[in-house]
Amino acid sequence: MKTNRTAAKPSIAIAIIALAIAVFAGNGQAGTTPSCTVAYFQSVAPANVTITSASMTTTAPIFCDIRGTITTTTDNENNSVLFALGLPESWNGNFVFIGNGGFAGSLQGVLGGEYAAAISNHFAAAATDTGHESPYGPALGSLDGSFGLINGQAGDPNLPAIEDFAYRAVHLSAVTAETLTTSYYQSSMFSYFDGCSTGGRQALVEAQKFPMDFNGIIAGDPAIGNPIAGFNWNDQALLQSPDGYLDPTTIATLDAAVTQQCDGSDGLIDGMIEDPRLCHFDPKSIECKNGATTNCLTAAQVKTVKAILHGAQGVGGQLYPGYTPSNPGGADGWTAWITGTTTPTFDSANPWGTVPTSFLTAPYQFSFQDQFMKYFAFQDPNYDSLSFDFHKIGDIRTLDKIVREYGSDGENPDLRPFFKAGGKLLMYHGWADPALTPFVSVDYYEAARKALHGDFNKLRKHARLFMVPGMHHCTGGPGPYEFDPLTPLIEWVEGDQAPKSIIGENPGTGRTFPLCAYPQIAVYTGSGSVDDASNWVCRDHLKSSNNNGR
Repeated sequence: MKTNRTAAKPSIAIAIIALAIAVFAGNGQAGTTPSCTVAYFQSVAPANVTITSASMTTTAPIFCDIRGTITTTTDNENNSVLFALGLPESWNGNFVFIGNGGFAGSLQGVLGGEYAAAISNHFAAAATDTGHESPYGPALGSLDGSFGLINGQAGDPNLPAIEDFAYRAVHLSAVTAETLTTSYYQSSMFSYFDGCSTGGRQALVEAQKFPMDFNGIIAGDPAIGNPIAGFNWNDQALLQSPDGYLDPTTIATLDAAVTQQCDGSDGLIDGMIEDPRLCHFDPKSIECKNGATTNCLTAAQVKTVKAILHGAQGVGGQLYPGYTPSNPGGADGWTAWITGTTTPTFDSANPWGTVPTSFLTAPYQFSFQDQFMKYFAFQDPNYDSLSFDFHKIGDIRTLDKIVREYGSDGENPDLRPFFKAGGKLLMYHGWADPALTPFVSVDYYEAARKALHGDFNKLRKHARLFMVPGMHHCTGGPGPYEFDPLTPLIEWVEGDQAPKSIIGENPGTGRTFPLCAYPQIAVYTGSGSVDDASNWVCRDHLKSSNNNGR
């Protein structure tokens, strides 16, 4: 659920230029392209689509910039989905759809820069607002779930908007944009989806529900399963008492201790925790003893950390996996997502104040779960999300029902229709993700293998997972978080060259590192700088000592 306050991964922007500009204007096009006008695109658009604007830009990159709306209906109630489409003057024959973050609420792909970056690299590019525009604007709109109720009225769910957000807006926008693109260029094309967080969930839902929409799909740090349960669990643990709250200083202490204990778990002390499953970190090891009050955690804080690592438990068992202890520090680590930088008010339904001020002060997890509980699950703007009871089957069923009702949780592991259509899936996830636990991606990939009767080789022919050491949510962290998944996906789809590894880089340190196709990990060759990816090779996974947090 990446928000607009989190920098977007520059996956398209850093794509290999040679690949992006290999085909220039006219190549792959059957004849002169039609005029960039509302009248033309309306004439070729599906019946439920209204083209609202179409014009050529006057500054580089030169492209036909199109806006339109799609009318959707659920239970005789209508909704309007906004989409954007950019058709470059010099086109490389490929189309890419940019995924959303958080609750969306705007044309994030356009506003976040991914749209322009794709067009600059000669891709046709599209994005959607998923069927609603937040009253708080693009800056805070991704945290706003109020569209789940009509005019914010309790018990009056906005069913078409919920369904559009869940899955329908991306599908219909993709079909519409692809239709307009092929008509404009009078040519067939390859079609790709690139998303992280909510965009990662959208990616998997597309592969599961609409296997013919895209030739290749990138699913990063996906918001699949029931993350709202995990967020709420963390909030309740964190806000149990002032003594158990984890302030930024405590997070820094935790980060240092984890790094010291786990750095060498992969066989090399190099400042990177390659796979946190190889290390058994017990937060009790840094509990304050003998009257100490610094560089240690109180017993209550240890309990809080253990709860976060353990994951949400409710009636019937595990509701959402726990988090890894890897690299919780940094501005985009646990303080941004789980604990916050501002001390909350305890014993309050609004520990960081009220909306929209709380969107600026609360950790993202609180805002997301509080909005979802109010406007989706319990359909009451006055619902106290911290009163959610993990011991009550009624509460569990209410939350689970809305999460899974539209088949939008992204957890269906049966990808055989997508694979049969020739689709390729490239997944990635940061091992230090403080927003959406990386275990959901590992679990999903393993479930997809089981859906193929355990045929791992068959799975790898169509889907590959790349785990990123030290990467926070979609970007950031001390690991090699800047990398390009789109170019290898294109080479896989169009050239049948499956990626064995992807080179990542930490732009702050300049360190490069190979991201290996799961379950392999990178192993140092023993010579040369550890900061150079060429001195590492991908090999079979070392046996993990435990599954930390689960």
